Amino acid sequence: MEARVSIHDQHQMELKLNYPLLDDRRRTLYKVDLYFFAPRSLGVHPHTYSKEQFYTDLQSYIRIRTPSMPLNCIKGDAQSPLAQLRSDLEQKAQQSSKVPLSAFEGQIKLFCCIFKSAVRDYVAYIHKTADAQDRDRLIGEYLAAVQGIAAGYRELQRIIQIPSVDQRALEIYLFGDEYISLIVEDHTYHLLDGLSANNQGLSLENRKKILTLIDSEVNYRRRRCYASIPEEQKDNETLVFRRSVLKKYVASILFLDAEVKTDWLFLQQFFFSLAAAAAMVLATAAAFISQTVYGALTLPVFVTLVVSYIFKDRIKDLLKYHLSRKMSRFLFDHKTRMRDVAGKVVGVCRESFGFVKGRKLPAEVRELRNRDHITEIENGWVGEDILL
Repeated sequence: MEARVSIHDQHQMELKLNYPLLDDRRRTLYKVDLYFFAPRSLGVHPHTYSKEQFYTDLQSYIRIRTPSMPLNCIKGDAQSPLAQLRSDLEQKAQQSSKVPLSAFEGQIKLFCCIFKSAVRDYVAYIHKTADAQDRDRLIGEYLAAVQGIAAGYRELQRIIQIPSVDQRALEIYLFGDEYISLIVEDHTYHLLDGLSANNQGLSLENRKKILTLIDSEVNYRRRRCYASIPEEQKDNETLVFRRSVLKKYVASILFLDAEVKTDWLFLQQFFFSLAAAAAMVLATAAAFISQTVYGALTLPVFVTLVVSYIFKDRIKDLLKYHLSRKMSRFLFDHKTRMRDVAGKVVGVCRESFGFVKGRKLPAEVRELRNRDHITEIENGWVGEDILL
């Protein structure tokens, strides 16, 4: 399993976890314990920070990792993504009523995701290349590849722009066309900007080719009457908004449908019923004993019934609290079922949250936390609350 922690903004941290699915196993199980050490001065403890508040502050996205594909392989043989997309579009054109629009839409989105990932990785690789000759060669291959892929995608329009194909299918294709143009412009600009900022040598010929490609994509979107056109002396709000919407629209194919339920609702109610039954047994026993000793409908019996009723409620609440704490060690707060586009359950995620004492920390976690002397001084001076 891979994990990466980063600062998202002034108010949020971001944790990315990658769970590989092993082919040789029917099921793959991962367990992650995440500890937060909060200084006492923050006032984060069980009385001020509940489970409900934690899950309100937690925002989770579960998605499939983008399929990895070298940029030079996107357009190629019959097994390449572009060739497969062409085959899918031809099938849609020939059997429009038999191919669901959602399946066609998913194929367009997936191709765009693969293309974006490949372009991003290739640009990052160029930035890491130290040798000037190798870098110039990679830049030339990058420019040829992205122009070839973009041209290959645009050639597909004639396949589905026919009367027998639903107009909505053409609109979906055009969304992909605009997104690909934005990806080419954006990452090519970052390529140029990164090389210039790092003072890496760039030949005049390659610089001219890069600028020509950027201008050609802007002019292409202008000819196609796409709204994502950068304008000088303007805030370009439409461009930023449209790029954001298209990015979310395309990436939605990778996200799994999450169905969140309480994991142990039935068991919780069962144990709470046991607590109520135990409290009722004690109260009823007290009533029977008082009637046996003092007789029926006397003042001592009345007082005993009132007192037993009071204790019944308190005993029930105390048992519920005690059982809840005991059960939380073995059961989970939430269970999330993850479904793919077809609605099939492909995974289950269970979560639980609570506070733990420092003395109950595993030895490995305690060692990582106290790996230097300053941390030990801080822990002993201020103290901290530990969230798990």
